[in-house]
Amino acid sequence: MRLKARSGTRRKEELPANAGPVRSCIGCGGRRVQEELTRLVVGPGGVVVVDRKRQLPGRGAYLCGAGCLAAAVKRKAFARAFRGKAGAVDPSALGQALESGPAQGGAAGGSGC
Repeated sequence: MRLKARSGTRRKEELPANAGPVRSCIGCGGRRVQEELTRLVVGPGGVVVVDRKRQLPGRGAYLCGAGCLAAAVKRKAFARAFRGKAGAVDPSALGQALESGPAQGGAAGGSGC
């Protein structure tokens, strides 16, 4: 039995040249400039917290906005993104934290996708 080879025609998303680092949203998988995404880190006790100033230590994961939070929980993306260091994620508390306060770098509180 012969396996079909993948075609290398996967479409690259159009991003501005030299716009800065590009990161992937753990909810939808969309690639965006880092400044447009909201950074999440594992805080004390394994709790996932929003890092608006992007200064907290540790591995970061990114979301487009509150709309991608449900997709990230459904896909169990937090465990993968934080390599098993994240404890149980409370989507309601994290959603409120994403929607409250001004977002860093122009990322909206909406889905962003």
